[in-house]
Amino acid sequence: MSNGLATDPLRAMDPLSAEWVTVLLLGLFVLLALINAGGSRKWRLLGQTLFRMRLGRQAMREELDLQDRAILGMLVLAVCVISLFGWQYFTWKGAPGAPAYPLILGMVVAVVFAQGVLLRTVGGLFKVDQGVGEHLYTGLLLVVLAGVALLPVVVLMAYRAEYRGTLAPLGLTVIGILLIYRWVRGTWIGVGEGVPVRYIILYFCAAEILPVLLAISALRPAAHPSVHP
Repeated sequence: MSNGLATDPLRAMDPLSAEWVTVLLLGLFVLLALINAGGSRKWRLLGQTLFRMRLGRQAMREELDLQDRAILGMLVLAVCVISLFGWQYFTWKGAPGAPAYPLILGMVVAVVFAQGVLLRTVGGLFKVDQGVGEHLYTGLLLVVLAGVALLPVVVLMAYRAEYRGTLAPLGLTVIGILLIYRWVRGTWIGVGEGVPVRYIILYFCAAEILPVLLAISALRPAAHPSVHP
């Protein structure tokens, strides 16, 4: 059955707590344990750099190596959690033709990858490789933060149906706040690197704000009131 619905009648009534969701969450907690075992220091370093408006070159070299297994594990964890929240939200709202989890996961991965390619292209055009690299890394940090912040949300949404009316808007608020912080930080970095303000505005309108507006437009059909547990 689509969306991983269980054959048990009680579970079939609540797809958010289907068996595949439990297996996925267990896998994510195992991954989190492995990250903590092999890179607990990395969490502390990332926490120290997360709320700095600018990162030093040493921090980018030593703390944000994308070939580091701990960093890659954090990104995998975050992308899976963000995608699961997206699937839970669509399913909870009862949206007609709600996308399956693998489709949402693929879209999230594609967005993260495409933004990286776009940022590198912009850096080459405007000769601001340092600033672009910094914005890319800080953006990945915020993806990790979003995944960590949403992890308890997705767990509670899966197994505590009575809290979903609060948890769904809370998750959207977390994502919205981190998006705004990403834009503020990106603007700060661009100005610090001497990028003309008009180019910064053009970039954010084309590559940051427009995708969000398109996502909001896509969510409108799912926003109609429905009966929730």
